[in-house]
Amino acid sequence: MVLIPFPQKLEESQGTFRISGMSLILLDTSCDYADFEAALALRDEILKAAGTKPAITRGKYIESESQAARNAVYPANLIVLKKSARSRISGQAGKSALSSAKASSGRGTASSVQLSSGRSAAYSVPAFSDRSVSSSAQASSGRSVLPSAQASSAGSDLSSAPVSSGATASSHAKATGAGTVSDGVIQQSYTLTVDQNAIIVTGNSSSGLYYGIQTLRQLIRNYGADIPCLRIEDSPFLEYRGFYHDITRGKVPTLETLKELADRLSFYKINQLQLYIEHSFAFRKHSEIWIDSDPLTAEEILILDEYCRRRSVELVPSLSSFGHLYHALISKSFRHLNEYDKIPDRPFTWTDRMAHYTLDASAPESLEFVKEMTDEFIPLFTSDKFNICCDETFDLGRGKNRTLSAEIGEGKLYLYFVKGLIEHLKSHKKKVMMWGDMLLSYPEIIGEIPKSVVILNWNYAADAGEDGFRKISEAGLKQYVCPGVQGWNKLLNDISTATDNIGRLAGYAKTYGAIGMLNTDWGDFGHINTLAGSIPGAIYSAGLSWNLDRPGQPTDEEISAMEYGDRSRKIVGLIRELSRQPVMDWYDVVLWYYASCGYDTGPYGSAEDIRNRLLGLDAETAKSAFGRILELSGEISYLLGNIYEDRKSDIREIVCAAEGLALFQALLIVIKKEFLDQAVTGSILNSDDLAVRLEYWLSDYKSVWRDRNRESELFRIKDVIMGICRLLREV
Repeated sequence: MVLIPFPQKLEESQGTFRISGMSLILLDTSCDYADFEAALALRDEILKAAGTKPAITRGKYIESESQAARNAVYPANLIVLKKSARSRISGQAGKSALSSAKASSGRGTASSVQLSSGRSAAYSVPAFSDRSVSSSAQASSGRSVLPSAQASSAGSDLSSAPVSSGATASSHAKATGAGTVSDGVIQQSYTLTVDQNAIIVTGNSSSGLYYGIQTLRQLIRNYGADIPCLRIEDSPFLEYRGFYHDITRGKVPTLETLKELADRLSFYKINQLQLYIEHSFAFRKHSEIWIDSDPLTAEEILILDEYCRRRSVELVPSLSSFGHLYHALISKSFRHLNEYDKIPDRPFTWTDRMAHYTLDASAPESLEFVKEMTDEFIPLFTSDKFNICCDETFDLGRGKNRTLSAEIGEGKLYLYFVKGLIEHLKSHKKKVMMWGDMLLSYPEIIGEIPKSVVILNWNYAADAGEDGFRKISEAGLKQYVCPGVQGWNKLLNDISTATDNIGRLAGYAKTYGAIGMLNTDWGDFGHINTLAGSIPGAIYSAGLSWNLDRPGQPTDEEISAMEYGDRSRKIVGLIRELSRQPVMDWYDVVLWYYASCGYDTGPYGSAEDIRNRLLGLDAETAKSAFGRILELSGEISYLLGNIYEDRKSDIREIVCAAEGLALFQALLIVIKKEFLDQAVTGSILNSDDLAVRLEYWLSDYKSVWRDRNRESELFRIKDVIMGICRLLREV
């Protein structure tokens, strides 16, 4: 049985429930608009698996211990969706009651259910807007049922929290450092009972019910029309389970792509989404900053926020507000707020954008500039949280504030600005989040950060140490552990490092009482990495952040089956192996090109450093990698017929990345022979042929980019590839 995340407690019994024989999904009167949309997605799953389309209706469900009594009131073979008597509707679940929803289309429907007693009861179903109904289905047609698998019995042996009202659990208590389960965890709890006559999903809130419905959808993918009788009691280990998606460093997704991302995350019970923004939002007064980036608009964020809420995903605002402000601080209007008096006149490079551009911390106008942006941003989100970032302030105290920094210390200078921003956000009743790297760099100020602030504590190493997590815990600050999907600076995510990193940080979450996990997806060096490459890591973190008692789960095979419908269960393992192959990746390609052009690569190393790095890369391994990458690409392409129709765009992205990686290995051989004068036996492609192949690949890559993203900064990737082709033809 493949369930992601795997439930805290699962007990199977004899018999099956036949989906094909059912006629009704009953929404209890405790349900609301968001629950109706989740029921629509469930019905779509039933239609694909069993070819039947049950009615969705609403009425009061009356509990009965007697099957005969239940059959006297309700039709046989129904699914009941309801919330417990203690449920409290959270803002995250949406506040529109189903019974009071107004039909924007002006059309209402009503279905009459013939009860087995001969009585007829009409359940009034209000109509909903076409946009809401049509957007609720996650999967397109062609969804197949997962291959049969032996049912896992491990779930029944797991220690788990009761999910009834007032539940407590030692496992949750250990994670939170408290004696009882947090109210947020209780709200997300659910039970799912399958017997031969009915499936009953009960949530402690709309989010709990939503998660129960996702588990039922996954059961249907496992078993098709015949669901085994079982009982699940489930609740999350970590209250907050998030995904952090960079939409600033080159790639701005379309609104439809962001909706798709929300659908995919919520299916695995991820309940937070943050979008990293520096200059990629259309602030009213700052067109000078965002004009080249195809930014998100206020209207799009409002739409996305509502879309996420209906899927129990909290869209948390995240805004770079201290460091990493390249586009603002090179602009004519705001360059005077830069820590440095003078900005060198040099071509754009990704290395320069990453390494500099910190606000002048002591200038009152700097804080006012950030306040103005946050004040415009805040009303667009229903979340009560705000991530101010404040990470990697590399230039702090190195320019205008050099003297002040020497007098009071860099840490105090950092604290001065950050506390001013925290107080401003608190005046808006927001719970402030911030990255923890600078606090760990200035340990003397950790104790001065307000205890209400949540620290987003990141470490992306496969063998990440625990000191940073221990220090934040000892300071009495709440923290999320923040691993990464390992796609930045790469064409394809390093899945092995990602799963090692996520697994290690999940352990630290348990040890040091973290309240959440925020898995990060950065786009350094132009965001050439694709969304498809990040999905396996996102799903892996979803499994562990919900159920920390199953290390190493979900497996590649389980993700292959559940996410992609791959009956061979091979595809994620093949992608993992593909990601291990490159000797030369995008990081080295870019640094070599910049060094060849005479650009300053700053902290990334001098031209001589880059030359020595490339000389040290093994040519024979690169030649072997070229062939193996193409073999793996062929194996992945061969499985395309096994893949869900709405996941084939993922495979196209992976295959495109594979072609690019193969060409990067060929480029390394040419660089060694023609540019570094290193003796290399044999070759893969000569320089002219390689230039042609790179240009054809770029054409394919641009098409893949445009399938899911705005044009944004695609031109920067094109400029680098075309520049490399010019160099190759000059040999």
